[in-house]
Amino acid sequence: MFKQLQDMALFTLVVETGSFTAAAKRAGLPKSSVSQRISHLEQALGLRLLMRTTRQLSLTFAGERYLVHCQEMMQASERASQSLQMLKASPSGRVRITAPAGLAVTLLAPIVTDFQLRYPEVSVEVYVSDTVTDLVGAGFDLGVRTGKPQDSTLIGRFLGLYPRYLLASPQYLSQAIPVTHPSQLAQHRCITHRAWSECLLRRGDESYRWLQTAHHVTDNLLYARQCAIAGAGITFLPSFLATEVVKQGLLQPVLEDWRAEGNELYLVYPNRTLNMPALERFVEAVMAHPLITEYPAGPKVKR
Repeated sequence: MFKQLQDMALFTLVVETGSFTAAAKRAGLPKSSVSQRISHLEQALGLRLLMRTTRQLSLTFAGERYLVHCQEMMQASERASQSLQMLKASPSGRVRITAPAGLAVTLLAPIVTDFQLRYPEVSVEVYVSDTVTDLVGAGFDLGVRTGKPQDSTLIGRFLGLYPRYLLASPQYLSQAIPVTHPSQLAQHRCITHRAWSECLLRRGDESYRWLQTAHHVTDNLLYARQCAIAGAGITFLPSFLATEVVKQGLLQPVLEDWRAEGNELYLVYPNRTLNMPALERFVEAVMAHPLITEYPAGPKVKR
């Protein structure tokens, strides 16, 4: 079928140029090849398309009918090329994204908003879930994730390293036993993310491996943050969820002189994804957004 489509285009070119010689020159083929391919096309169709004389070519009745469809095919090909050129100039279509709740609210929401103001023809679907999803299997174009992707079929663009902090509400800390060392965390109520069951805390040359309790466990950092604000205990939050609530006085740092490993954030997508202009523009928008470029190591929490 593919060869027949090529021969249909070659037949159209022969008719438009008026000779095998001119068509061969336009197509960059030997004249004998063009003549042979038109003959093979006629044999495949079982009908003669051209009347050949030493001076000119003329269409048979079947050739006239066939030419109409060949020209329609060529015009459709041109329209397809033009539509893609227009797509490159002004991206449109749909971008499907998955992200954890905390990242979706604090980072992705303002980025998507700015992107759609610039590219209003692109629709965006954002699926918020703290469960790691198979991008290809679930039909997603992009994902925002913590940690470098291990799947070799995925491309990971580094967004930044965001610190993590132990935090609690002033109300809780005023009523609880003071915390001066990580070993004392076992005596406190803690709201734990299920993915962070343990954490290595460092202070200078000293280190302490904190095994978080299973007393209050969640898979959603926004939930953990809200519980901590309500006075439920101490929680562990990345800076993108901690900075504003600390500024507002809703939470305050615990064990400020101890540091935990930060969160590496990545924009992840299948290696085939950037074949679409809308997706390519979105990745560019993410990487160039001030929320990413101004905080390569993540914003710091300050009282």
